[in-house]
Amino acid sequence: MTNFQEKKFIDSEADAWFERNQHIILEPATPDHRVIKALVKLSLPETGVLIDLGGGSGKVASGILKIRPEWKALVIEPSDKACQAGRKVFPNVEFSEGSITQVTDMPNLVVDLIIVSGVLSWIDRTLLSQAIANIDKLLKDKGTLIISDFDPAFPRANPYRHSEGLFTFKQDYSLPFMALNTYSIVYRESELANHSSSDINDSYDTQWQTVVLKKDLIGKYYINNK
Repeated sequence: MTNFQEKKFIDSEADAWFERNQHIILEPATPDHRVIKALVKLSLPETGVLIDLGGGSGKVASGILKIRPEWKALVIEPSDKACQAGRKVFPNVEFSEGSITQVTDMPNLVVDLIIVSGVLSWIDRTLLSQAIANIDKLLKDKGTLIISDFDPAFPRANPYRHSEGLFTFKQDYSLPFMALNTYSIVYRESELANHSSSDINDSYDTQWQTVVLKKDLIGKYYINNK
């Protein structure tokens, strides 16, 4: 079925994921969170605007605001339950219900920082290129993109244990952005991490990476002014 995975997540699984994990995501991310650790290595300005795509109840966005309180943060999340909970516990974060794959769910603005953590591996493969385009359109020139997701030795798909017919798609998601030739990697860290969709008996399947990319629309191009 076309877009089956997308429909399933929007209709029920996004809320179900929140309900299974709310005990660990209704507090700000701490300094040892992989995204926060990556951010502190950057020279972030004192003010800016960030979007966390698929950011759940705002755990990561709220953690970033603890180290950059003058920033504005928006979470775009398909789970209505996560958005409602986030508005209560993280009043300094703005929430909008929507999917990373839908053009109509994206705000009409460009921002300094985009976080995509544990999201791209769930995207229906028919909509992956649209999700990448949406991310790129939202990020301003010289902006920063952080992708945190599985890091297998080769692309692979695992059946999703919580819902029959769904998959977790694992690959290096920095590569599509690098192929645009408008992004450069400034930080990358890979680590072992146990996730509910991982096969703990397969070392490739428990590897996770966090990649920081900088966007520069012209920087990689040789300009011939002759």
